[in-house]
Parts: sequence; C-alpha cells; structure tokens
Amino acid sequence: MRDSFRLLVVDDLAAIHDDFRKILVAARPPTALHATAAALFGTNPAAVPPADFTVDSAYQGEEALRLVEQAIAADRPYAMAFVDVRMPPGWDGLETIRHLWAVDPALQIVLCTAYSDHTWNETTRALGLNANLIILKKPFDNTEVLQLAHALTRKWQLARENAARLATLDELVRVRTEELRRAEETFTQAFAASPLAQAIIALDGGAIIAVNATFERVAGLSQAEVASATPETFGRGLDPARWRRLVDRLRAGEAIEDYAFAYQPTPGVRRDIRCSARAVAIAGRPCSVWVLQDVTERLQLEAQLRQSQKMDAIGQLAAGIAHDFNNLLTGILGYTSELLADPANARLRPLLEPMNASAGRGAALTRQLLVFSRKQITQLEPLDPVAVLSNLQPLLHRLIGEKIDLRWNFPPALPRIMADASALEQIVVNLVLNARDALPAGGRIQISAAVRELTAAAAGGHAEARAGRFIAIEVADNGAGIAPEILPRIFEPFFTTKEIGKGTGLGLSTVYSLVHQHRGWIDVRTAVGQGATFTIYQPVIEHPAGAATARGASATPFRQLPAIRVLAVDDDSVVRQMLQIILTRHHVANTIAEDGVRALAEWEKNGPFDLVISDIVMPNGVSGIDLARRLRRTHPDLPFIFITGYSPEHVGTNELNLPGRTPRVILKPFSVDALIDAIQAALAPPSTPPFD
Repeated sequence: MRDSFRLLVVDDLAAIHDDFRKILVAARPPTALHATAAALFGTNPAAVPPADFTVDSAYQGEEALRLVEQAIAADRPYAMAFVDVRMPPGWDGLETIRHLWAVDPALQIVLCTAYSDHTWNETTRALGLNANLIILKKPFDNTEVLQLAHALTRKWQLARENAARLATLDELVRVRTEELRRAEETFTQAFAASPLAQAIIALDGGAIIAVNATFERVAGLSQAEVASATPETFGRGLDPARWRRLVDRLRAGEAIEDYAFAYQPTPGVRRDIRCSARAVAIAGRPCSVWVLQDVTERLQLEAQLRQSQKMDAIGQLAAGIAHDFNNLLTGILGYTSELLADPANARLRPLLEPMNASAGRGAALTRQLLVFSRKQITQLEPLDPVAVLSNLQPLLHRLIGEKIDLRWNFPPALPRIMADASALEQIVVNLVLNARDALPAGGRIQISAAVRELTAAAAGGHAEARAGRFIAIEVADNGAGIAPEILPRIFEPFFTTKEIGKGTGLGLSTVYSLVHQHRGWIDVRTAVGQGATFTIYQPVIEHPAGAATARGASATPFRQLPAIRVLAVDDDSVVRQMLQIILTRHHVANTIAEDGVRALAEWEKNGPFDLVISDIVMPNGVSGIDLARRLRRTHPDLPFIFITGYSPEHVGTNELNLPGRTPRVILKPFSVDALIDAIQAALAPPSTPPFD
C-alpha cells in the first residue's frame, strides 16, 4: 500500500508551482532513489512502496497559513511545505515559516532561495534551531527535490506514529496512575474507617508510620503521641523483648497470626489483645501492617459462660442432693410424727421432739439448696414477718461486714402475710446485698417493717399498687443513690452497673419476680447522693384460718379420713413405706407402687381408686404428670396429690396442663398433718390454693 502525503508549495511565482508538480506528481521515484530510501530507513527495498504526493499551492504567506489551519481542522495536515524566501509584497519566507510552525510545529519545511540574502546564522537567529527545517538552493535538482520529499515525509510520518505511541503510553500511564490513586484512596479510607485497630510500623527502626482512629482509641494515644512513639515506648505491658522477637519473625518472612498479649492503655486497666501482622514494602522501605483486636469483653463473656456452666452443674448436683435428702427427711418426719401422735410414747417425747425439730432444720437446708438450683416450688403459708426477718439478723450481719451499721426497726408484732419463708428471706437478703454494694466505704442500712393502709388515691401513685392493708418491708441505705437514667432499668435481668465479674445483674430482677409471685409490688425512692429505699408491699391476711403448722411441729390430735381407696406412687422405698404406714394408721385402704409403669398396672388390676398420691420425677419413662394425664383421660375428676423433693422448672399450679382440677402439690419433707391436710383438700370442692 502506497503512502499518501499532502505537500504545500508557497511561492509568489506560478512557474515554480508547476515545476514542483512535474517533479513530485508526474514522476515516479527511480530505482536508485528507492534503494536509497530503503537504506536510510533500514527496510527491504522491495518492501518500500513509492509514495503519493498531493501538492497544493499558496502564493503568499497569509494564504499558506489559512491552508495549513484548514488542513489541521479537517484532520488532513500537510506533511511538508516548500517555502520561498522572498514573496513580495506580503510576509517573507522566514515570517511565513514562523506563522506556519505556530499552528503546526511538526510541519517539515524546505526553505527555497536563489540568493544568499540569509546566512544560516541569520536563519537560525530568526527561527531558532529546528530539525524540521532544510534550506534548498535554487536552481534545484529534480532528484534532490524527490529525495527531500521522500525523506521528510517519511520523517514526518515516523514522528506522527511516535507521537501517537507516546500519546497511547501517556494515556496508559494516566489510567494506571489514576487506578493507583483510587486504590490508595480506597485503602486509606478502609484503613481509617476499619473497626479493627490497624497500624503500619517500619521494620528498620520500629517507627509508627500510620495508625487508624480505632488504634488510637484502643491504645489510648493521641495522634501527636503516636507520631513520636514506637511499640516499645507506648506498649505498657508489652515486653520489649517479645516485641523484638515478633519483628525478627516478620523480617524472616514469617506471618504473625492471632498473637495474644495484655495491654495497659492506662495504669490499672488491662485489655486483652489479639494481633496479626504481615511484612510489606512501602516505597522500598521494609514495613509491617498490624491488625489488633480487643478481645477483653469476649474473654470476659467466655469466663462468665464457663462460670455459669459451672454454677449450673453445681446447681444440678445440689438439686439432686436435696431431692435424695428430702426423701430421707420425709421418712424421719413421718415416723417421728407418728410416734409423737401415739399417747403411749409420752415418755419418749423429750427425745422425739428434738429429732423432729432437727429434721425440720434439715428440710430448711434442702429448701435453700433448691433455691440455689432454681428448682424450688414456692410454698405459700401464713407467716409472721417479724419472726422470719428476725431469724435473718445473724446471717445479714455476717454478709455486710463490720464497716456497715445494720439497724432494725420492727414492732413487737405484725399481722400475718401469705408468703413462702425462703422466698421472703431471699428478697430481703438480695436487697441488703444490693445496699451493701452501694456502700463500698461503709455506711448505714436500715430494715423496717410496718402496717400501711393504702386508699385508692394513695395507691394511684404506683402502677401496680392497689388499695388495702399491707405489710411494708423497707430496706434503706445512705449510699450514692441511683441516677435517673439508670432507675427505669434496675429490675431488668442481667442489667448491672457493677464492674465485669462483680455482679450477675439478677439480684433485683429475682426480687421483682418473687414479690409479684406473692401478689405484692416493690417501690423505689432514691436521689443521687441521698441513698435508696426499696419498699416491699405484701397483703395482710385479714381473716386467717389459723396459724400454719410448722414442719416438724408436735403432733395434733388424730383426724379420721373418709373411707377411700388410695394409690400411692414413689420411687423411694422409705417414702413408700412411710406413706403406707400413715394411710394404714388412718384406716385408708392403699395400694403402693414404685413407679408410674407399676401404678398404671395397679390401676388396671385393682382400680379405679378415689385418690392418687404420686411423686413427680420417677424413672422408667412415666413421670407423675404423665401418670395423671393418662388416668384423667378416663377419670377427669380424679383427685391428685403430687409429692416432690424438687420440681422441673416449668411445673407450677397453672402449668401442669391437666384436664380437671389442678392437683395439690406438697413438698418433701412433709409432716403427717401436711399430708392429711392435702388429702382432705384434694377430696373437698376446690376453694383453697393447690400448694400446701
């Protein structure tokens, strides 16, 4: 393919234009010229095709400038121009060349002259040294003109191709530079906004080159402190020798993965850190990128979880011990009650009564184990609050220590309330411990109890209050008080303002739950700097049926039961034997079974029965609740009494999900009177609470 080039002849004589056309357009390059061009440009002569020239004419410099501007605008520029030196009356050749180069610096120009009116020095002073300028003396040789045309147009073409390549390279460099800029900007933004602490640290001296905001927060350093620090100088708690070993590992090409160390951002504060690092080169400098994660809270939660699991395991153990111990105490209380009820054993009463009382204290101990394991059933009974709270005084004095003045303000007597003694004790103990924690330097705690009459207007000040007569039990301290923003959350489970590991956040939530189980409510009065007063309201029993018989109390007169048939079920042989003795002594026909499977068989063989007394948790796949469900499918009105040393967590008076009446529940160990009371209540129309 032949190259085509546009040439411009600038001369005031028309004959000169004709001469150039004859040479450049009509003629063909001779073989010698062809070979010369091939030698000049280092190509095979056969591979260099002849060029086509298109020649345009301009007779004055101004006309030449317009043609050059039009050619550039049309993207068909001239490759070269032959310019005469003298072109009266307008611009001469030198001035014409200056204007042409101003709009097209790449234009190759041959300055044609028949005179010696301009020396080379004068020309270069006028135009400057320029490789695109050649001087041709008139008259010129045709071959010389062709050689110049081919050489300069080829030079022009190579210059354009080279400029195009440079432009392409410039664009590639620009694009790559922009990509790098964007990548650096993205990295900088990600580095700065990362929720993980990150730092870039030099390996050749340990200087900190850059850190993000999270690093400053974790390290407890300002930007100014970071700029002048090294890990060895800011690393409170970081052993310099360990740091140097880490740097040596990075220099050796090793990566640091999840390295653990303790850090102290401020004296007395410890943070557990996990870090990872990689060696990198930044601007030829050996550096390292570090990512640090503060795992203090995670490790604390893991420790709390382990503690919770440990406490659950201990609770399971305590519940199992309490269950077995209750079975033993049930036998002891039952037998001693039977012996005390027989007038023939009057002389043994001084021995039997202490035995019975000791069994009662053992029962109280197992109740506390069940409270700890959270497997107790609340047992409501008429209680004297003064007696219950007075028994707590020695325990509370030991719990709060000598720095706190514990004061009591009780009247000689108060009306009875319907409550569970252990639950009431737990309420007061939790409130006192909460007050103790508010007095780290010592102070005063006062426990008071009084009768309060609430009118409807007075009760309207509290969402849960109601009109009536109540026992108000107060626990007040003179500590720092509770901030207004914290007060609405104090009864939330797991909410605590204490340090990690100093509290579970369950104390006040447990109090709240127990108070509501007793049909009462709790009120809080506090102000910052003026302490806090927690008041528990418990309804008074207005017309008590009589004082409850305490477990292990002396026997009451024999009570005759109606003629009924009872099926008694328990997996403990001592309890089974005691039930059989008590029922037989009260002239009650009874059948005894060791588990639910055997009880169902006895029902099929000897049933139906008028009453079933059953343990709740039994082996062989049929619990007491399962037994009740199966029997009540065909006998929905069958009276049921559950006896238990502990209960599954979700068993309560309204959660047995049984057809018919809610069964009675009595807790082991129980007295003979408690069992007889439960039997009479189970056989009577439902009018009293199911727990005895």
